[in-house]
Amino acid sequence: MPRHVILRGALLVALVVAVSVWFLNAGTLLIDAEPPEPSDVIVVLAGNAPDRLLHAEELRQQGLANLLLVSNERVHTHGLETTWLDLYHAGVSAPELPPASLIVLDDPPPESTIDEARRAADVLSNRGLHSALLVTDAFHSRRANLLFQAAFAHRGLTVRSAPAADYLDLAHWWSHPVAARRVAEEWTKMAVYLVQGAYW
Repeated sequence: MPRHVILRGALLVALVVAVSVWFLNAGTLLIDAEPPEPSDVIVVLAGNAPDRLLHAEELRQQGLANLLLVSNERVHTHGLETTWLDLYHAGVSAPELPPASLIVLDDPPPESTIDEARRAADVLSNRGLHSALLVTDAFHSRRANLLFQAAFAHRGLTVRSAPAADYLDLAHWWSHPVAARRVAEEWTKMAVYLVQGAYW
């Protein structure tokens, strides 16, 4: 058998194996979690996900940071359309979080994760802060951390990913419709941001 035919066959097998391995691990590869370290601020990303704020408050109570930076996103709850900040002022959201520990991204609220990353970097720089813990859902943590690492590096800031525990079974993402949709969306967005050069 000609050498080039053997080579093509080997490359095809390697490609099939690589795609298969990626497919099986596509969910867990989205997770970027680092051991949390004391930082100046905890950044809680928007997304109407209650576990994010609860996890951030746990990190604050552990003494890892005193400040929480929260996006004032639109919230739909109990048939009402309101904002996170209105719920906070009403004592419904994060009632134990003192106002002195809260920084709000508002006016207008961030439009995307990359917008949150750039504006968070601005806030830290303007306040003389240098480090952050990044809290989001596990399935969102890889893309979010890449965007924050890029935005923060331009300002000489550091960020560590400390995602909330995920309710999705990312290890078997293909067998759950919600997990499958999340994984497909994340990889698509990661590819779009890569083409746009957002990670550097």
